[in-house]
Amino acid sequence: MKTTTTAEQKSQGRGLRTLAAMGMAALLASCGGGGGSAGVCFGSYAVCNPSPTADYSGVLSANIPSENVAGFCDANGQRQFTRSYFNEAYLWSDEVPEVNSSAYTPEQYFYQLRVTTPDILGLPKDRFSYVVPNTTADTISTGVGASYGVYWVKDASGVTRVAQIVPSSPASAAGMARGGILVSVISSSNTSWYPDNPGEVVSFSYKANAAATATTLTLTSTKVAEDPVPNQKVITTDKGRRVGYVLFNAFTRGAQDKLITTMTSMAAAGIQDLVLDLRYNGGGFLYVAHALGSMVTGPANDGKVFERLQYNKSRTADSEGSTYNISGTTLVGETTFGKDAAMPRLNLPRVYILSSGRSCSASESVINGLRGVDVEVILVGDTTCGKPYGFTRQDNCGLSLFPIEFQGLNHKGFGDFMAGFTATCPAPDDFDRALGDATEGLLSRALSHADTGVCTPAVALSLDTRKAQSAAPATGLQLDLAPQRPGKIVN
Repeated sequence: MKTTTTAEQKSQGRGLRTLAAMGMAALLASCGGGGGSAGVCFGSYAVCNPSPTADYSGVLSANIPSENVAGFCDANGQRQFTRSYFNEAYLWSDEVPEVNSSAYTPEQYFYQLRVTTPDILGLPKDRFSYVVPNTTADTISTGVGASYGVYWVKDASGVTRVAQIVPSSPASAAGMARGGILVSVISSSNTSWYPDNPGEVVSFSYKANAAATATTLTLTSTKVAEDPVPNQKVITTDKGRRVGYVLFNAFTRGAQDKLITTMTSMAAAGIQDLVLDLRYNGGGFLYVAHALGSMVTGPANDGKVFERLQYNKSRTADSEGSTYNISGTTLVGETTFGKDAAMPRLNLPRVYILSSGRSCSASESVINGLRGVDVEVILVGDTTCGKPYGFTRQDNCGLSLFPIEFQGLNHKGFGDFMAGFTATCPAPDDFDRALGDATEGLLSRALSHADTGVCTPAVALSLDTRKAQSAAPATGLQLDLAPQRPGKIVN
């Protein structure tokens, strides 16, 4: 099957819209439009040569090609573009609700179009599509942008804890560390812990641990560059097995280069097992996931499907041509390693993945893709978030639209993991120890399993972290934007 590259996928998207435009031209001929006229071909909308001042309001037509209204940056034009693009590209395009657009801003209207019927978890089926300013989308893609440098999660009892601190960030300078507790938010210039710009300020009550006295901290966001692989090491187990540990936080641009360098060192060290710490990895670019999966397995699986993308019913050609096959070379080039660069191969029959409800999208693609070629994937931690879907980035009028566009299937044709992947060795996150510490709860269980082949001990979890992170916390600031926003991106 064909492996579709980034450029090809962009071309496919343009081709879809071009074909739509060609269909429009044919229709115009039949209804008397064309040339400089403004033929009325869809209801009351002048779409043959649309005007920026056209009345795109009320319940909008789904049949106007997005290409015909792209760049009309008044509110009406932006809303019509969104409705058109949902009709063309959205995975559940035939389930989009009818919405009076006039009641919403362009950003609000986007969210009104999402399909919210309950999924297997009782959560809205589409809780993943999002729209952000172009600058925010750039930050998501690269991991470089405005940040406080602190990432929160809820522990097994529902307490909001520090998951990670980015080195050389405002949070690091304030002395914050993993395991710290958010008591309450005092004030904030933003509605999220993930600011849009440098210079935003948040003040909050904070405790270093449960026994500590609460103090007030104030953080001002700055431009922060996050390392997608902030920790890697080789650990020797009690029985002498050499186990590689890789903390991998995001499938951002540049992460592929870092992973290739990391796995090269792991191969040179002769590791016998690999632990991938994806517990806070909310996803990112699929080509990076492909590279990671290909490096874990070996040449015997080359040519097999890592992930095949299945689009909506009107995009069967895209579905037939969009397949990422396991290979020994990169599909997309980055700064250090270009396209078709050779990648190291660990040739491992099994891999350990530390997981949580924040292990999402591209992280789940690695799990599903490897299991599809019979690599044993042992999950230690909690059930993953359950997002077999992905999208491309579509820019218009300063906004980047990310509506769900496809579902990913592995070599065996499986992609129905809306309930997430269940942990092989269930265990709660351990906030009392640093990530990468061999005694940390999840990592220690993985190392023990590598030695013994059994989970010790099996621990029942008291909190469904997928549902907990989906709800706005009592602090009043959203916690889940950074892990949820990346998703799985193909361009």
